[in-house]
Amino acid sequence: MKNILFSIVTAITLLLANPNLANAQNKGASAVNNKALNALNITDYKAFKKSVKPLIKQMDTKAIVALGEGTHGTAEFYKLRFWISRILVEEKGFNHIAFENDYSDCWLLNRRLNTTGNLDSLMKKYMLSIWQNHETKELLQWVKTYNAKHSKKVTISGIDYVFAQPDVAMLKEILAGTSAASVLDSIAPLARAAAFQDEAWNGLNRDNYEVNYDSLGKSSYKGYLLAGKLGKKIANANLPQQVKTDALLAITNIQQAFAPFYASMAKKPEASRDSNMAYNTSVIMQKPNAKMIIWAHNGHVAKKAIYKGVVGGTGGYLRKMFPGKYFVVGTGTATGTFAATTEPRDTYTNPIKAYKLEEPLKDSWEEKFVQTNVPAFYIMPAQYNTTNAVNPMRFVGYTPKSGASTYDKINITDWFDAYLFVKDTNAATPLN
Repeated sequence: MKNILFSIVTAITLLLANPNLANAQNKGASAVNNKALNALNITDYKAFKKSVKPLIKQMDTKAIVALGEGTHGTAEFYKLRFWISRILVEEKGFNHIAFENDYSDCWLLNRRLNTTGNLDSLMKKYMLSIWQNHETKELLQWVKTYNAKHSKKVTISGIDYVFAQPDVAMLKEILAGTSAASVLDSIAPLARAAAFQDEAWNGLNRDNYEVNYDSLGKSSYKGYLLAGKLGKKIANANLPQQVKTDALLAITNIQQAFAPFYASMAKKPEASRDSNMAYNTSVIMQKPNAKMIIWAHNGHVAKKAIYKGVVGGTGGYLRKMFPGKYFVVGTGTATGTFAATTEPRDTYTNPIKAYKLEEPLKDSWEEKFVQTNVPAFYIMPAQYNTTNAVNPMRFVGYTPKSGASTYDKINITDWFDAYLFVKDTNAATPLN
């Protein structure tokens, strides 16, 4: 049973040690078309908007634009994705901004965003530590201001699952006062199972924490079954369609959290984290006229998984679900600092601090980009990588690792529709 929780850790953590992959260099042709570089002016929004115009045009007909991040803690990645998101909302009709964050947490955050004055407290309650920075706050403040002036609102969404208690809180809030409110009388056992699993997830960041894996497994297994029964009651209830859709996705979200324990005890296959995130995205996209921007790690939103398929894949699933309607932009850097945590499990309270990026690996994509001597640019990989070269690329997660073990060999054309590179970057600034 102990191994099950660590399998969740593996699914959540982007950084896997892959020295054999990282040290293997491309032996084939590696010529690139530097004429395909598109310089970016990132001094201010107006200048950036002008320089990125041709890239935005590539997104005109898309339903989902994923904006990746090469690290979870780089200020420039947040700033430039905010600016791209603003353009897509104001000029292209995009109306959802979805984070690699718990679905129910973001539903609760969105419910309060337009009426809550203290964004810091809202972010600390409903967003994982990797998002609790001034750069994300700038985006949310802009969304709040935009929504105050427009009848068609921007919705903040989440596509991930980490904690189970937000799902219970969402169910209580959305069903209270409806014809299905009576089902909440039986929610207490589900709430206890959610609290037990969440407490274990938080506790395992502490060296002295001990958990009874047998008890945890039985509790989460029971929670999975209880959620399924509750879902059937909600499905049969006389509820407005959007209320029912949101409530059932909250049920799905909590089952996703319990699934590793259920799958082990029931001896059934478990869906991957990335297939779950793609599914959650697809349900949100059922809302009328939905057009979504996704903020998540490069490894998730790329068109292919990394580390021989061990991590990532959301982008690949979404390409199949939305043929011709999915577009992914990767982002990367070479030198500077980034924000990260030494704790192995992402929570609301991880201590975040700045760390220095290691020098790019020899013959890596990052090294090649530095050699162009263009401080900030974007490429369309199919035009840039004319020989389909395969080189190492760095995928830094939320831990301080940025060396050889974080690289994987990729043909950048197969992973991204566009790629945005800033040579020197800085760590995101955590909220106080």
